[in-house]
Amino acid sequence: MSSAAVKSTGGTPGKDKQAAGKDKKRGDKQDPLHDPVRAIAYHLRGSKGPESRNARLDDYQRIDYFRGKDLFRLLRKNPDLLDEYAPSITGKPTPANPGIKERDVQIAEIGERLMRDGYYVRIDRVYEDPRPGRTRRVKFPKFMQTLPRQMQKFTDDGEGFYGWRYERPMSWTSILLSCLAAFAIVLMCLFPLAPIWMKKMVLYACLSILGLFFVVFVVRTVVFAVVWLLTGRHFWILPNITSDEIPIDEVFSPMWEFDDLDAAGNVVGRIGAVKRIGLAGALTAVLVGLYKIAPENTKAINIHKAHDSILDLFDLNDVPKGIAGSVGKVDPQDPAHIAKMDRMRREGREAAAQAAAGGESNADNADPGNVTADADAAEPPLEPSYAKPPEPDKPIEEMTEDEREAWEAALAIHKVAEELRKKKEAEEAARIAAGGEPVVQRIKPASEFVRAPPRREEPPRDPPPPKTPHPDDAETKAEL
Repeated sequence: MSSAAVKSTGGTPGKDKQAAGKDKKRGDKQDPLHDPVRAIAYHLRGSKGPESRNARLDDYQRIDYFRGKDLFRLLRKNPDLLDEYAPSITGKPTPANPGIKERDVQIAEIGERLMRDGYYVRIDRVYEDPRPGRTRRVKFPKFMQTLPRQMQKFTDDGEGFYGWRYERPMSWTSILLSCLAAFAIVLMCLFPLAPIWMKKMVLYACLSILGLFFVVFVVRTVVFAVVWLLTGRHFWILPNITSDEIPIDEVFSPMWEFDDLDAAGNVVGRIGAVKRIGLAGALTAVLVGLYKIAPENTKAINIHKAHDSILDLFDLNDVPKGIAGSVGKVDPQDPAHIAKMDRMRREGREAAAQAAAGGESNADNADPGNVTADADAAEPPLEPSYAKPPEPDKPIEEMTEDEREAWEAALAIHKVAEELRKKKEAEEAARIAAGGEPVVQRIKPASEFVRAPPRREEPPRDPPPPKTPHPDDAETKAEL
């Protein structure tokens, strides 16, 4: 045991062991894991540190950086961090009642120590002038460059940009989020196997977001045009909504802003009232001209038709299977639809056969003297299935406009066909009453309409050669 250790504990070996145990529990301050410089760098590199952005440094690498004034502002608001780490980093005790100057001195010394230990470097923007169409430079540029070695100093006033060279160790939260991201990617790959209702939910959510963006852009454009026409100022609602230089949590801050002020707060780029009125009149004339030359026979947008078209585009029209019918488009290969059509055809044939059999039996047993009485007492003939008007698959109130138009067209076609059928029946009845014979319309088979392909005549074949008797054959032996 060294004399310095004995002196620090009063020269008693037992107390030396107890002090060593306490130091072991607290951890050695010289250990990298318990280094105060690394500890405060770990804190500043996290989400509670100064506001940082990502940029391209020297055209070949990406780097996260922050502003020096943000570091000063953060540490001023958190004096506990300075009281905890400043004495061990700077080697100076914290004053009893430190003021703003004492705190700024501590912050500057901590910033200089972090830079000297290589936790970050001094960088600066590549383009000093504002972008075309802007009066002020951006707060966080996207292109940065490393400053020379003689300028690698932490400023006392907090000006300048500083790029991080220190990467924070990955936490369990980051690992869990990475696993959840991988799981979300797997779910996206399995999206084609998702049920129809889930696909529709995703589609409606996307359409809602797009509709919200469309409404926001239309409103902010109209407000900008009205304010510019009346005052000549550039007034924007949600000015950062189209910016790609800020994070998503700052899109709604500020809610509105005048975008025609320079660094001194003066209005620049204002156009005179005469020019504004002239531009507004020219734009109005163009819109009126476009409206005049537009075709007049235009049909209003049908929301139901647009909805069905979108579902057809993404193949999301589900067809419920059932005997009563289906909602939406009918699948011709659907077994339920095929069975329904076969049943309707069978019922029609049975009704026609019963009507024909009833007519023959009445004609054979009829008395010429009592024809009128039998006709009055007889039941009305059963109409065939094709004489009945088409019935809808669902109530009329639940039909879309296209379905209702199709159903009304089917009713009109049925009405015309019924009129023609009744007209022909009346002509046939009048001709029979005049002594003529009934005309039996025979249904022609399909062979009379479809010409069979001509049979290809095969060329004549040569007769088979005569059979040569075999010497071992039984017949040949018998002949011999």
